[in-house]
Order: sequence, then C-alpha cells, then structure tokens
Amino acid sequence: MSKILFLESVAGIAGDMFAASFLDAGLVTAGELAALPGLLGLGGVEIASTRVTKATMRATHVTVTGGGDSELFGSGHGHHAGDEHPHPPHPHGGHHDHAGREGHAETHLVHSHEGHGQGRHTHYADIDRMLAESRLDAPVKELSRKIFHNLAEAEAAAHGMAIASVVFHEVGALDSIMDVVMAAYCIGKAGAARLCATPVKVGRGLVKMEHGTHPIPPPASVRLLVGMPTAAVPEAIARPNVELSTPTGLAILKTLAPQFQDSLPAGKVLAQGMGAGTMDLGEFPNVFRIVLIEETESDAVELPYERDRVVELACNIDDDTAEHIAWLAEQLLKMGALDVWISPVTGKKGRSAVVLTALASNPGWRTLADWILRNSSTFGVRHHAWDRLKLVRKFEQRAMPRGPVAYKIGLTTKGEFLKEKPEYEDVRKILES
Repeated sequence: MSKILFLESVAGIAGDMFAASFLDAGLVTAGELAALPGLLGLGGVEIASTRVTKATMRATHVTVTGGGDSELFGSGHGHHAGDEHPHPPHPHGGHHDHAGREGHAETHLVHSHEGHGQGRHTHYADIDRMLAESRLDAPVKELSRKIFHNLAEAEAAAHGMAIASVVFHEVGALDSIMDVVMAAYCIGKAGAARLCATPVKVGRGLVKMEHGTHPIPPPASVRLLVGMPTAAVPEAIARPNVELSTPTGLAILKTLAPQFQDSLPAGKVLAQGMGAGTMDLGEFPNVFRIVLIEETESDAVELPYERDRVVELACNIDDDTAEHIAWLAEQLLKMGALDVWISPVTGKKGRSAVVLTALASNPGWRTLADWILRNSSTFGVRHHAWDRLKLVRKFEQRAMPRGPVAYKIGLTTKGEFLKEKPEYEDVRKILES
C-alpha cells in the first residue's frame, strides 16, 4: 500500500522543527542526520538533538552547532567590505531556529551597499555549487537545491535584486543549509507517495528590522506564501507580535507542494512525531507535527476525476418574501457561487421556511457568507468544507439546423468520455426564435 505524509503546522513551521519531527517519529536516526555535514564537506559542524516539553507535550528539538571558526567557501566570497546586514534578529518573538538564535532566514540576507559594516558573507551561487558537488544522494541533492533556490528567489524579490546577487551572512547560511538538507533527506526516508499539509500559521503583529518596522509575515516570507493557504494565530497564543513560520520552513513547504487540507487523510497511522521550536508559547505547544499514514486498499484506489475542496453555506429563512429569496440566490451566483439552491422546510415554530444553500470555492466562501448576513433576514450562516470529485469539463460548439448549440462534455482525467448535454440557454434561444 502507498503512504501519505501529513504535515501539520501546529504552531507554524521552521526548518529545524521540520527535521526534528522526523527524528521524533523514528523515521530517521540522530546518526543519519549527524552524517549529513560530512557529505557536504562541512567539517566541525554537528547536529545535536534533545527531548523537550512544550505545553506538556513531549517533542524533539534539533540544533546545528560548530563550523564558526572557518568560512564555508574559503576566501573566495567570504568577506565583502561594505555589505550590509539589513535584518538583525528582532525582539518580538519568532522561532528560535537553533539554540541561542531567535529570528528567521531574512536575518541572514545581506546585499552590497557602501558605508555599512563588514562580516563573512556567502553568495547563493556558492551554496548551490556546494550542494551540487556534495556527496548527497541524487534525490536529496536535487530537492535541497530546489528548496534553497526558492528561498533565495524570495529573498531576491523582497529586496529588489537578481538572485545571483543574493548573499547570506555566513552563520545564517550554515543554519539554513543544514535545515534544508536535513528536510530533503527526511522526505526521502519517509517514502511517501503523497504529501498533505494543513494551512500555514504565519503569525501576527510587527517585527523590528534595521530599516524599520515591518508587518508579519516579513517580505521574503509573504512571497513564499503565494499560492499557499494560511490559518489564523490560535487564541491560546497571547503574544501580540509573534512570527510562527520562518522563510526556510516556508521554502521547504512551498517546494514540496503538498495538497492542503484541514484534517488527517483516511488510512492507518504508522508513525507520528513532533519537532519543537525554542520559543515558549505558554499553554500552546510550539511544535510542528508529521503523521505517516498507510492507505487502506479502498482508500488507495485512485479515481480518474479532478479533486477540489468546496465550502457549503446554508441558512434557514422563515420571514422573507419569495421574491427577495429568489433575488438572493441570483446575486450569489453573480458573485461567484458555484451553485445555489433553495429547499422548502418546516421551521421550529411550525412555519413554512426555506433553506438557502450556496456552494463556494474554498478561498472565497467568507465573502459570500458576509454578503448573506448583510443582505438577508437570517441571523446565522452555517458552513462546512467538503472534498469534491468532479469530471473534467470541456465545451464544444456544434452547428444545428436551427443554429449553433454549445455542448458541455464530461470526461475522466484519462480522457474517457462519460456524458454530454446541450447548454439550456442555447436550446431556449432556438426554441424561442
């Protein structure tokens, strides 16, 4: 049977938390992670792990230590007088990616600008070359390079430069490299055929940087988030300024391109593990969790249809006119509802009533729910998310004796024809002509 890897952003995602969750689940060993720096030619770098407790939950924390006495790539790009370090670690929270370091990957980016301090810096191109020339297995090497490319691309876009000009502070580069390589290695070890993930918890509030105060998510993070669903900060997290997901963690997730969903897929749970961040979130566990699931025979059957996720909105109305209810349905369709229907019911007081139901796309359902509450007589709207299978649809214009008619054709994802029907509006025009 095939396996599914479920990635859960309990309190966001950071690179070190990602690898720690696999170690906690027993899918990789501490010895395997400890061997990775040697495959990269990074002498003196050590991967250490400890068991910690986060809000009464046991988890594993991973740290990268050593490597501070020598430059990653010798003297070729190690020192750039005049480079600036625009984003120092900020005091408002964010994950401690490793022991003693709080912040995010953007704190490691530097770019050339005269008149600022000096330090040892590492070009993205050098990092990519090191990964390409490493002794990592080919799949781990390829995935690591893709993740780091996405991270560097986001940094470049955030600061208005070419990706070739992206430079990382040496210590930050080492931490990010190991986070990325450990993540790629862990994914390969899991052996999952499919990846699923929950929406990402990003954080809230503001972050102080050298060039001012920025909203969370900061510039590189928000670019990595494009195309990914996000979730609100849990109410149990009291901090007003808190960064829950780092650019490195987001780059890993974006590169893996999982199917996003709110709950565990069906199947048999084989393993689970929690990777801890350093920051204390009080009563809320600062962890990232993975669950490895084996599909049962019935779940493993891959149906030849498109999949998506929709939200069903419904409300009971017993104090409105038929004309106005019909107008509500018409307007919801104009606003982008996928479908709208009205069902007669008998209400709790014996009154005749209707249930107004609208089917909405997952990102856009809130707009429709808000409109219903503002424009109908109901005092509440129910909503529920559904996974949906649907036919591949295509439209074909056909010449008929009395005029052209559009046909809607339903196919499987393998191109198998299943059904067709003429479009009602075209048929009506012909009949009325």
